[in-house]
Amino acid sequence: MKTYRFLCTSILLFFLILFTNIANAAALQQATGEGKSREQALYAAMRHTVEKEAGVYIHSTTSVIDAAVLEDKIFSHTQGYVTSYKILKEGKTDDGYFVTILASIDQKLVKDDINALTILRKSAGNPRILVVFNPRAEGSAAIKGKNFVEEINDGIEEALSDRQFRVVDRNTAAAFSNQLEQTHDIDRAVNKAAAFGLKYSAEYTLFYGVDGEITKHSDSFSANLRVKARLIDNTLAQVITNKTTDSPGEGRTAEQALEKAGRAGGKEVIEPIIAILQRHWMDMQQNGSLYIVVLDGVDDPEEIAKFTEMFEKYPRVNTAREVESGGGKTTFEAAYRGKRDELDRDVLRTARLLNWKFKKIRSEGSRTTWEKQ
Repeated sequence: MKTYRFLCTSILLFFLILFTNIANAAALQQATGEGKSREQALYAAMRHTVEKEAGVYIHSTTSVIDAAVLEDKIFSHTQGYVTSYKILKEGKTDDGYFVTILASIDQKLVKDDINALTILRKSAGNPRILVVFNPRAEGSAAIKGKNFVEEINDGIEEALSDRQFRVVDRNTAAAFSNQLEQTHDIDRAVNKAAAFGLKYSAEYTLFYGVDGEITKHSDSFSANLRVKARLIDNTLAQVITNKTTDSPGEGRTAEQALEKAGRAGGKEVIEPIIAILQRHWMDMQQNGSLYIVVLDGVDDPEEIAKFTEMFEKYPRVNTAREVESGGGKTTFEAAYRGKRDELDRDVLRTARLLNWKFKKIRSEGSRTTWEKQ
């Protein structure tokens, strides 16, 4: 009777774990590990389950990853992929111990990290861009209040869309333009544009303004617009490039002349920027952007060394180095091939592996500060 109950309970538990994992996009893998101690055997079993799951994904795609890279970047973080496990069997061997487990593997995490390792073999895709008009950049009284800015925006967005760039919703950009006009804070415009871009998951902000003149002829009007644009790396709150173009237009009314000049000016000013944007984006994908990570509550040399060693093994981390420590804080510079939210995820994953609890207390541009609880 006891055997029967145990068998029923085991079967029930198995299916409970199975359905829970399906709901949470997890995978079940069974493996046996051996080691000189029970802990080593358990870790080896976990590693083998992760190896199996990684193998399933790699074999089902065209991914080709060097074994040494997998060893360094995936298998060294075995415990980070195993969300739960059940020991099915364990015992002693001639050399130590063996443990057989049924483990739940976070499929999404494994796939994301493998994709990060293979991203340079595939198209890096194009970044998302926030296109923002600076209403305080209208320098000439002749064009103030005229309804032609939409045409500049159309020209810019059309050129970006033709090159497969993703553009943030125009209403969102307009809301930011209104905020900017009301603050009268011109000196911090770049930082504000970058912060607003990050809020809407845009890697770059195209920040443009316009100046110009209108000339009245006997039966027509001509307009000459000077469109100025700045490309901002939102993560670093840094201007990548500045471009200016002069664009003429003619029409029966002043508005028609301005609209023609505006649409042409939008396309002209963005063309040289796109080439620079593509080079900058690919360089960031290959080498990573520089981020600053501050750990408040960590300044012990051994803890710093452990954190650095583990954090550097994640696929998107190119390099990580300590630049300052003391007074209960440590500051790192990290070259990271990814977005800031992905960086945050890897910081938290490293903390969990070290049994630390982190809380993000500050975030601005490329700098984030974490407090150890």
